[in-house]
Amino acid sequence: CMPATDRAICMALEKKGHAVTRLAYDTGGSLLIENKYDAVFNLCDGLEDDMDFIEFRVLKDLEKSGIPFTGNSLKAVMLCNDKRKINDLLVKNGILTPKCQVFKSADENLCSDLSFPLIVKPVCADSAVGIYADSVVNNEKNLRKNIRRVLVQHKQPAALVSEYIAGRDLTIPVMGKKNVAVFDPAELKYVRSYSRRPHILSHSAKWAKGKPICRDCITLVKNADKRFSREELDLIKSTAKKVYSVFGCDGYATVDARLDKQGRLFVIEINPNCWIGPKSDTARTLQKNYGLSFPDMVDRILQIALEK
Repeated sequence: CMPATDRAICMALEKKGHAVTRLAYDTGGSLLIENKYDAVFNLCDGLEDDMDFIEFRVLKDLEKSGIPFTGNSLKAVMLCNDKRKINDLLVKNGILTPKCQVFKSADENLCSDLSFPLIVKPVCADSAVGIYADSVVNNEKNLRKNIRRVLVQHKQPAALVSEYIAGRDLTIPVMGKKNVAVFDPAELKYVRSYSRRPHILSHSAKWAKGKPICRDCITLVKNADKRFSREELDLIKSTAKKVYSVFGCDGYATVDARLDKQGRLFVIEINPNCWIGPKSDTARTLQKNYGLSFPDMVDRILQIALEK
């Protein structure tokens, strides 16, 4: 059964006049692609808690085929999959990011330059996997408990413990290779029950649509020029473009960041080959602010691949 997003993308491609062949990936083997295809629209963006890194194997096979494909290279995706490497590269390039420490054991001492509140995450996971409503901690006991959960329950090689930045929660879509476009930031607003707890989007809040907590998160995509000052927008877009370049992206991605009350922009991470379904932040931003329909966006991503 084809996932809803994949189905929507196939329909969008057909609507734009492209002939589409659906290829399933056998996790036990290699992806063999005939040279009769002009391009491959890569829809393998990883699985939850996938420590076998199936996404990497697909990208390796795609690069070996020599056929143009959508999204980013294996090198960029591997780099962005590891939050330790993301942090190191951001710091190396002078991009502001929360201070952090990597824990391979729950018994390691906390660095003296880190102070509560802190947030605990898996080092190799996306889509909010391993993020819970109580992942922001205010004491040593809960810190250790959360680190153990990441290491044991999620079987992660390490846990990333970072400063919790209480700022505006932004997602900035970026696309392109030769001509990189940075689009207006989407902003996640936390309302109602969030007045009593940290403003983070747990895995449950993000994906379990039947739960009441989902109604307490509202994504704003319109009127960026009214929600932000000109200086703030310039900072947000220039930083996102720099991050995209630093990580070697040349397809599409989103940059997650937080803007604090002092006007400082903290980059949290970058998501190459991010979710691009019809209800994604990227699709909604392009439709509401730039007049690009979902089929238009899908076709644009395909055209970027053909430029490579």
